[in-house]
Amino acid sequence: MAILFGVASADDVLSSAGAGGSVIRGSVWRAGGNNAGIVVGVVAAALLLRHLGVAESGRYVTVLSLLAIPVAIADTGLNVSASRELALRAPGEREALVANILGQRLWIMPIALVGVTLFAVLAGYRASMVAGTVLAGGGLFLVALANAVLLRLTVTLRNAGLAFVDFLRQVVTLAGFALLVWLGAHLTPFFAVQIVVGLAVVAATRLLLGSHAFPLPRFDRDEQRLLMTTALPVAIALGLGQVYFRLVIVLMSLISSPHQTGYFGASLRAMETLINIPILIAGVALPLLAAAGRDDLARLRYAIKGLGEGAVIAGVLVALVTVRAAEPVMAIIGGAAFRPAGAVLRIQVCALLFIALYQIWTASLIAVGRQRQLILTNVLGLVGVAVFAVVLVPLFGAEGGAAASVLSDAVLASLIYWRLQAATGRVMVSIGFLGRVAVAAAVASAALVLPAPDLVAAALAGALFLGVGHLIGMVPDELRDALGPGGPLARKGGR
Repeated sequence: MAILFGVASADDVLSSAGAGGSVIRGSVWRAGGNNAGIVVGVVAAALLLRHLGVAESGRYVTVLSLLAIPVAIADTGLNVSASRELALRAPGEREALVANILGQRLWIMPIALVGVTLFAVLAGYRASMVAGTVLAGGGLFLVALANAVLLRLTVTLRNAGLAFVDFLRQVVTLAGFALLVWLGAHLTPFFAVQIVVGLAVVAATRLLLGSHAFPLPRFDRDEQRLLMTTALPVAIALGLGQVYFRLVIVLMSLISSPHQTGYFGASLRAMETLINIPILIAGVALPLLAAAGRDDLARLRYAIKGLGEGAVIAGVLVALVTVRAAEPVMAIIGGAAFRPAGAVLRIQVCALLFIALYQIWTASLIAVGRQRQLILTNVLGLVGVAVFAVVLVPLFGAEGGAAASVLSDAVLASLIYWRLQAATGRVMVSIGFLGRVAVAAAVASAALVLPAPDLVAAALAGALFLGVGHLIGMVPDELRDALGPGGPLARKGGR
C-alpha cells in the first residue's frame, strides 16, 4: 500500500496536461470516501443522538464545534499553506519541508488546544464538557500530526489514500460509539473516542507511507519563519472562518435553551459531513491552482470557473433533496424527539451552495498568494454572523440560528469573491450555465409536491435534476471526460 500511495514528482503531475482530470478524479475519490463516511457517520450520529438525548447531544456538538476552531488554525490552516509551499518546491526539498511542518505542528497545536480549554472553563461549561474538550483535543492533536505528513499525498494528487483515511475516521468513530452505547456510558467517554480515532489515523499513515512516514521533526529557523509568514494569514483567516461557522451554536449554548441548542446541534451534525465535501475538493484542487497561478493565469481562471460550476450543481442538488428529506432523515438519525430539527436542517442546508463556492474561491486566493485578503473577508463575515445570530436566535430559536447561518454564508461568499475578482479577474460561472441549472431545478421541483413518501419524493427530485441537467448540458464536459468517455455521464457533441 505504501507503494500504491507513495510520493511521486509533483512537478510532473501538476504541470501535465492531465492535471485537471487528476484533480476531478481525486475529487471523486475524496467525495466518494466522504460519502461512504456519511453513511457510517449517520449511523454513528443516530447512536449518539438516541443514546444521549437532545440536551446532552447538544453539549457534545458544542464541544466539538469549539475544538474545530483550533483545528482550523493549527491543522487545516497551516496545512493549506504548507500544501501550496510543497507544490512549488523541487522534489528534493520536500522532505525537509515536511519535517519542519511536523515540527511546527508540535508546538502550535498544543497552544491552540490550551486556549480553547480555557475558554470552556471561563464560559462556565459543566465539568463533563471541560473534560471532553481535553479528551477530544488530544485525539485531534494526533490527527493533526498525521495530516502534516499526509501532505505528501495531497501535492502529488494521490487522493485514494486520503479517501481511505477519511473513511477510516468515520468507521472508528462508529465502533467507539457503538461500544459506549452498549456499555451505557454517559457523555464524557464519548469525547475519548477521538483519541482512538487519532491513534487509528497515525497507524493508517504509517501503513500508507511506510515505516518512515513520520520524519524527525525539524525546527530550521528560515523554514519556520517562511512557514509562519505564509501560513499565519491563512491560519488566522480559517480560524476566523471556523469561529464564524461555529459562532451560532456557541451563542445558542449561552443564550438559548438546551433543547433549541440540541435541535440546532443535531442539524449541524447532519450538515458537517456534507460540508466536508467542498472542503476536501478545494484541498485536492489547491496544488493545481497554485501551479496554474504561477504559470498561467488564464488556466487558473478556467479551473476556478469549472470548479464553481460543480459547486453550484452540488449545492442546488442537496438543497432540492432536503426539502422533503429533512424531517424523516432527522427522525431516522435521532428518533422522534429530533423530528423538529428537520425544519432547522431544511433552512440550514441552503448554506451549502455558498459554502461550496467560497471554499473554492478561498483556495484560489491562497493559490495566488493573496491569503491576507481572507482576514478582512472573514472578519467582516464574523461581524455579520454575530449580528444575524443575536437578532434571529432569540426570536426564532434553532430555526433563527439556521437562517443566520445561511445569510452570513451568502455574505461571506460575496466578500471572498469580491477579493478574488480583484486578484484574478472575473471567474464567476456564466449566466448560461446558471440558466440551465435553473431549468433543471424547476423541473425537479415538481417532484417535491407529489403525494408520495418524503424520501421517495426527495429521491425523484434529485434524479430529475441530474437527468434533465444532463440532457440540457448542465454537467461540465470536463467532468464527463474525466470520469471516462464511455461512462454514465458521457455525451457526444458539444454543449
